[in-house]
Amino acid sequence: MTLARAALTAALALAVILAIGLGSALPLGGALAAPDGRVFGRDGKLFTNFRPIPQWSTLVQRYRQEQDKNARCLSGGGGASCPYSDWRALIERLRGADPMTQVREVNRFANHWDYITDPVNWGRPDYWATPGEFFAKAGDCEDYAIVKFMSLRALGFDNDTLKLVAVQDLNLGIGHAVTVVSLGGRDYLMDNQITQVIDAGTVRHYKPVFAANERMWWLYR
Repeated sequence: MTLARAALTAALALAVILAIGLGSALPLGGALAAPDGRVFGRDGKLFTNFRPIPQWSTLVQRYRQEQDKNARCLSGGGGASCPYSDWRALIERLRGADPMTQVREVNRFANHWDYITDPVNWGRPDYWATPGEFFAKAGDCEDYAIVKFMSLRALGFDNDTLKLVAVQDLNLGIGHAVTVVSLGGRDYLMDNQITQVIDAGTVRHYKPVFAANERMWWLYR
């Protein structure tokens, strides 16, 4: 197991420990509805307190700051020199395409970046990169999953149709991260280890640890 994969595995274990400390699943208030948390054949326990998974919650905050920086660059006439230039072109090209085409093209776009471990890339055992950081330096499994999640959000996919999922790969005995998208009542897997988008229901070697979107997350045991 590489140091980066070992760090991700340890982070998944920590999320479980911290979530247990939260006690019962936190209720959703007002009109906020709870989407189905089932993934890879397992039901998850719903939480809205993101404290146990700081990798994801801080990543979302940094991404929003990055978006603001890009918007300021564009308003200043930076154009193609601004962050996200290739990504913006992809998103604009895919607007209006059918959802499955969008999913497949986003998966292909993200997967063509090189796989680079966090210790090599960032000098840290575990680092979750923003899309802009990924486009600049590539990344590892969770970074591919983040880019795919945020790409589909940029294309208008609702949070309730998307999950970034941290899993245990039962074949390899290591931590991994993927994106799962729901379309037409079926879940599809977007995975940097698999070239094609596939039906997530056919996958038997992934055991979910936690899944998240920008509104809520689920813990699996």
